[in-house]
Amino acid sequence: MKPILDLELLNTFAVVVEAGGFKEASSRLYRSQAAVSMQIKRLEEQIGHRLLERSNQGIKLTEPGKTLLGYIDRLLRLNNETLSALSLEPLRGPVHFGIPTDYAQTFLQKFIPRIRDAFPELDPRITCGRSRRLRELVTAGDLDVAIVTGESQFAPEKSLWSEALCWYASVGLPINTEEALPVALLESDCALRDFAATDLRQSGLDYHTVMTSTDMANLYSAVESGLAIALLPESSVISSRVRPVQLDQLPGQRVLTMNIINAGTLNPGFLEPLQGCLLGAARATHDQSNARV
Repeated sequence: MKPILDLELLNTFAVVVEAGGFKEASSRLYRSQAAVSMQIKRLEEQIGHRLLERSNQGIKLTEPGKTLLGYIDRLLRLNNETLSALSLEPLRGPVHFGIPTDYAQTFLQKFIPRIRDAFPELDPRITCGRSRRLRELVTAGDLDVAIVTGESQFAPEKSLWSEALCWYASVGLPINTEEALPVALLESDCALRDFAATDLRQSGLDYHTVMTSTDMANLYSAVESGLAIALLPESSVISSRVRPVQLDQLPGQRVLTMNIINAGTLNPGFLEPLQGCLLGAARATHDQSNARV
């Protein structure tokens, strides 16, 4: 008889891979590194394959590890859907939403009135954070629904909105490629920082980081003041004093897509109108941003 996979061990494995190592994973899971390492060892024993190769540079998935990772999201989602189907709780009370930190202020102004009008018995609970952290919380069932940045390694997701993503600088900041470019970067683990790092690495340009922040609004302030250039979504640009950077070495524009994902904890008949509220709020927020620019 084949072994039955332990969902808690699968979740730990997914977090370790997402975090890129045991130290960060232990912090996210609120467990010691030794406990996390033991869980991975138990999972490897259960499956009969080594899943991770460890080195001074970090961790690397083995081929069995890559195969397992491709199934984990579906397994955890099915677990959540099963618990939801068996639940006798009514479709009211607390519902947990994840909203990206950089969009929360404007998005919630449009979303909360809609959700209260459509579902007056619901008690919305909001968690703000970076997309990758919100994904982890959805996978664990700690969030019911979240808005996240679309990334190519994930299965196709329902899109809420898309916008241009490009490098910006102050109108008054001269750009001289013969000197090191002053750059502002997000310091947290997120897709936007990875996009920026990839652009800079592939450009071959010399640069120095003059500012790091966990808040995109601070990056925008650094750009507007003339301190640095930064990779920003178009909706964050609210001043004519900021312009796109025109350099052959940097991509002129890419598309940033924001998607909606769910944990399978909500009845499907309830999820569809709820997504409608999110979509309506997203459109209203996007329209407001377009009118402001």
